[in-house]
Amino acid sequence: MRVRSLRVVVYLMLCASGMVAQSKKGDMSLSVTASPFPTTYGDNDDFGVIGLAGFEFFLSNRVSLMGSFFSSNNTIIRNDSGATIRSYGFIPSIQYYFVNKEDFNIFGNLGYGFGFEDLTRGVIQNSALTVFSIGPGVNYKLHEKLFLRLTLPYFNARNITIDENAANGIAVFLGLEFKL
Repeated sequence: MRVRSLRVVVYLMLCASGMVAQSKKGDMSLSVTASPFPTTYGDNDDFGVIGLAGFEFFLSNRVSLMGSFFSSNNTIIRNDSGATIRSYGFIPSIQYYFVNKEDFNIFGNLGYGFGFEDLTRGVIQNSALTVFSIGPGVNYKLHEKLFLRLTLPYFNARNITIDENAANGIAVFLGLEFKL
C-alpha cells in the first residue's frame, strides 16, 4: 500500500512538472528586442540602436534554435561624427534553458552569423561582417502568450573586408516575445 501511494505521488509530481514549464518541445515564438549602441568614430562619440527580430523553435524543453535578423544604426540618437554606419545581418543561435518555469525562464545563448556594414571607405562601398554572440537571458511572463525578454550578450562584430573590429562588448537587449 505504501509503495503504491509513493508511485502515485511521484507520477503526479512528474505530470505537474511538465505543466509548469514556460516552453516545451515544438513551441515557437517571435521576438523583437533593441539595445542602445554607443560608438566612437573618428574620435567622436555617436549613439544609436541595434535591433533584433527573432524566430525560436524548441527542440526540447531545454534546448531551442533561434534565427535573428539584426539591423543597427550608430547615429539614431546622436551623430557627432557625421558618419552614419548601418549594419544588417543574420545570426543563427542555440539556447539552453537552465530554468524553465511557468512565469519566467533563464537561458544561455551561443550564436555566430554574418552580415554587412554600409559605410563607404575609399573604394569599398560595403563590408562583410562576422558576428559572434554569447550570454545569458531571461523571459518573464506578462500575459498568456506575451513575455518581457532581456538578454545580456557579449558580442563581437568583425569587419572581415578590412580586418578590424566593427563593434564588441556587452549589450543590454530589452523587448517582447510572443508565443505562437
